[in-house]
Amino acid sequence: MTNPADIPPPLPWELRAKAVGSMPGGNASYLETLREVCGFVSRQRPTSQDLVGWLQNRFGLKENSASWRGRFLQNTGILEFDSGLLQLSKFADRWYESEDDGIVIALLHSRLQFIGEMLAELSARPLRTEELRLAADRYGLNWERGDQIARRRRWLQSAKLTEPAGSGRIAITDAGRDLLSKLDLYVPSGITARPQPSSATNSQKTGPEVDNPDSPLTDAPKPDLHTPTIDLSDAKSLANRIRDASTDSKNPDRLEIAVRDAFDFLGFDAEKLGGSGKTDVLVKAPLGKEDSYTVTIDAKTVGSGSLGDHQVDWVTLEDHRKQHNADYSMLVGPNPSGQRLMSRAINKSVAVLSTEQLAELCIQHADAPLGLQDYRALFESGGAVDTVSIGKAAQDLTRLRDLAVEICSKLAERTGAFGPLTAPQLMVMLGQPDKSSSEQEIQQVLDTLASPLIGAVQGKASEGYVLATAPRVIQQRLQLLGDQLAR
Repeated sequence: MTNPADIPPPLPWELRAKAVGSMPGGNASYLETLREVCGFVSRQRPTSQDLVGWLQNRFGLKENSASWRGRFLQNTGILEFDSGLLQLSKFADRWYESEDDGIVIALLHSRLQFIGEMLAELSARPLRTEELRLAADRYGLNWERGDQIARRRRWLQSAKLTEPAGSGRIAITDAGRDLLSKLDLYVPSGITARPQPSSATNSQKTGPEVDNPDSPLTDAPKPDLHTPTIDLSDAKSLANRIRDASTDSKNPDRLEIAVRDAFDFLGFDAEKLGGSGKTDVLVKAPLGKEDSYTVTIDAKTVGSGSLGDHQVDWVTLEDHRKQHNADYSMLVGPNPSGQRLMSRAINKSVAVLSTEQLAELCIQHADAPLGLQDYRALFESGGAVDTVSIGKAAQDLTRLRDLAVEICSKLAERTGAFGPLTAPQLMVMLGQPDKSSSEQEIQQVLDTLASPLIGAVQGKASEGYVLATAPRVIQQRLQLLGDQLAR
């Protein structure tokens, strides 16, 4: 039984993340993998990049996937920084030493939406993934597919808080009821709170396991009733939706919804219109009176997987741009090809973007979120879209972020012995004279980190800088700022 002292108080609901990350391993292996990760962190005290490299080598992950999992473990409070190095948080350390899996699930509940609440939904009777997805709607989590439910299911099943109950259902266990009785749950307005269960209540199980939550999800598309909010960690899922929908010619709405969600994820105001005489997706970049721009987008599904000129109504595309007084027009489809298609696109000033390019842009955006002015380059020229400039901007953003981390790491390591450090001194310590970052760029990063809103460092350009607070405090400030801006 989990000690109530080992259960952290949950963040306010609006500050908890919607998306739950996965871990390498099957249905019941998430916590086994997490234990191995925590063992590595406890022994080695790695940097973020060290952890990414270890995850790649140990589990065969790609760099983006390993980096994403590392960030998830930090965002959920399992790992934290101390003097530029990773360590186990207080609660993660208690879990690692005690092997009480309820502690880590309680920690996830404190940082993520619909963890304990999902247990509460299961307290009445076993439910299928689709039933849980519909239950999540009442909490404002309007997921079109069951991916996020499946991930939560694996975490809970790995901790033996739930178990398969036959016919595709999942049931709460006695251990799950015990933990549930100790959690502080969120209750949406208009919903009566479920009675907190007693740990003595028997779990409900109706038969052998027949379903596999790691199997491909086959949830049918829902009617397009809203514009969902896509969390950063859902980028890969969104990319797969775009790819899958691009060849589903019997359900063209799937691609239109996916394209809308993709541009919404990239930061645009995106609206699915569709229907006779309307553009499929209308995208707006609100950059003020002078710089704002609007794009009409036609999304084409092709069963064969290759979009050709004969499948495009160029006159209609031009009409849509005029109808919405748009600045640009774009065509999105699988593998656009053929000289005739590209020549027409150039003549009609229609940007042609492949669904694979759009999927990759979403994955890139998860690691390097760019601004609407950067993304204007996608639409400015007719014909095949060249994403090279977008990729370079993403690399520059990543480089600056890495530089900021390196600067903070050096300040943590050296200021105790040398006192405050200036940009020229940091440039030497970072080995930057032979690299791309200049003294001026290092100073710009220091100015940003020293701003009152961030407050990561303190000092003056002439006298040098020191760290102003712990990295977890900076993370909290930035997260709170982002959450408030997103309201």
